[in-house]
Amino acid sequence: MKKTLLLISAIALSISVSGQVLETENFNSLTVGNVGTAFDGTAPGQGNFLTFANNGDPATSTTNNAGNSNFQIASTGAATNSFDLTSPNAIGGVRFMWKSGGIGTQWSGRTAGNNVIELEYTFNTGAATTSKSNFGVRLYSAAGNAIVGYGYNTDTRVLNGIAYLNNAGTPGTFNINLASGGLILNANTSYTIGCSYNTATGEVLWKTDANAGAAGLPNSFWITSQVPDEIDFVSFSSAGDPNAAPPVPGNASAATISFDNYQVKATATSNLLSIEDGQSYEASVNVYPNPTTDILNITSDTQPFTAVDIVDLNGRLIKSLEVDANNVTTNVQELKPGLYILNISNKEGTISRKFIKE
Repeated sequence: MKKTLLLISAIALSISVSGQVLETENFNSLTVGNVGTAFDGTAPGQGNFLTFANNGDPATSTTNNAGNSNFQIASTGAATNSFDLTSPNAIGGVRFMWKSGGIGTQWSGRTAGNNVIELEYTFNTGAATTSKSNFGVRLYSAAGNAIVGYGYNTDTRVLNGIAYLNNAGTPGTFNINLASGGLILNANTSYTIGCSYNTATGEVLWKTDANAGAAGLPNSFWITSQVPDEIDFVSFSSAGDPNAAPPVPGNASAATISFDNYQVKATATSNLLSIEDGQSYEASVNVYPNPTTDILNITSDTQPFTAVDIVDLNGRLIKSLEVDANNVTTNVQELKPGLYILNISNKEGTISRKFIKE
């Protein structure tokens, strides 16, 4: 069982050169549909991904939805895809997806001095739900421990850090609170987040805002020399706590979370969500709720917007929005249901984000 550490400290990051990319995928070259034809982790499917779905111990599990459909490549329009992971639909069971062969060979062949491994990815929180499911992406060691990563709870919308740490002489996997009271994310919103592990020092870091420092723990918790082996997309369900006051019910339904644009690098120093990676402005832009029936919000923590336009999939201008610094709120109720593109500009350029009008 995972433990929770409450102590978090802000860490200032130094800037390093771009690292060596060990593994990356945006899912755009894969075919919409099942990732694999087997979900027992034995036969690679699309993108050389292995998938594993299990309903858990039959004596205690009420989950019954393990299958290939848990791992889907979904179209997001305009020749772009996401990876959609579906959790168990009750109590029990797990879901894992990882690249066949892992990153062990690439890591062992990295440039000398690149002892920091970084993981960055984008995910969408999905609609508000009562499903008590947990999702994340994690770096596992050759020993099978979750070195560093994230866990997102669909019921509470709380994002936690995950790490394998030394707690007063006892090693184990811990949940890390990223904010006082828990870091609660918006529903129907995409976030780009990152984490890193220094194999030489044992330092672990998490970064959820491209324009803020990373969060870490005192070095007394660090464990050195864990050997990175593979990156896993993970989901499982909560069994609840009948002894709590009041009792906490277990999971009773499945949830699905979309992932996109993940990358794993070996670097000399941690440089998560760095400007040199071209992610700072783009990662800071949030579009929510998405899908929407009426109100749409576009916000950024960086430079003010200069223009925000809605265009259709053929590139035709539908509507130019009124810009108020870093925030735009508009009513799109008059739009026909479907997929649209936002062209969001600041003084340095333009990025595009998709949204669905229901």
